[in-house]
Amino acid sequence: MNQDKRAFMFISPHFDDVILSCASTLMELMNQGHTCKVLTVFGGCPSVRFQPGEIARQYAAEDLGLFEDEIEGDHLSILVARRLQEDQQAFRHLPGVQVEVLSFPDAIYRENKGQPYYRTEADLFGIPDKQDEDIFLPKIETYLQSCDLARKYTWVFPAISKHVDHRLLTKAGLRLMSQGYPVLFYSEFPYWQQHNEFLQDGWRQLELRNSVYTPVKRAAVLEYKTQLLGLFGEEAETKINNGGVLSEAELFWIQETDTQAWRVFRSLSPEPLQT
Repeated sequence: MNQDKRAFMFISPHFDDVILSCASTLMELMNQGHTCKVLTVFGGCPSVRFQPGEIARQYAAEDLGLFEDEIEGDHLSILVARRLQEDQQAFRHLPGVQVEVLSFPDAIYRENKGQPYYRTEADLFGIPDKQDEDIFLPKIETYLQSCDLARKYTWVFPAISKHVDHRLLTKAGLRLMSQGYPVLFYSEFPYWQQHNEFLQDGWRQLELRNSVYTPVKRAAVLEYKTQLLGLFGEEAETKINNGGVLSEAELFWIQETDTQAWRVFRSLSPEPLQT
């Protein structure tokens, strides 16, 4: 690869996170000749013994258009399959971006002897379960390292969401960085609309805007049909098509000393805003 061109690995906790947060940036990176891959980590189905908790039922009912008391284990696997299909359709709008989906289950599906770690929304946006920290996170880190034995990638991890899956991956990104991997972070949309603090020393935020890609980003987001109600409320498709709801801004966190990353990312937007 040309020394001026780089390979980027974007880490998406769930099927929609990178498209919502980074789609325009991905497209401009590809346009400039860089290589981009998206690795969706929590794309697996729950185990057959899993008994859905309150939050799993709530989300599945909302996504599938059912009542909560109708939700059974099979519905969860149906939902995961549908979300995977939506993700594949979304990335057809971004030709050239490589995509890989891992089989680690979403937080709301993780369990011990059939019982969920995270039963409520408060649990889901709280502190990661000790078993996730001690057992699950090291497995994720080991897999991520196996993807880059030649250390050719610049890794782009989620930064600011309080969702336990995002928190685990933020920690994984910091650990990879401590081992010498080049790492930067992105603020997850729509979470950054309420909270946008990356509590690490030596990092600065870069805001990118590139309106030329907005129509394609909008079309890609619209493919995530099961998620639109939960993300954007009633008449979400109309709001998106009318130019509302989505943000043109895409936010990244880059180490102050990473001159290569700053050079590449400042070139991606007509007027990048450093804060």
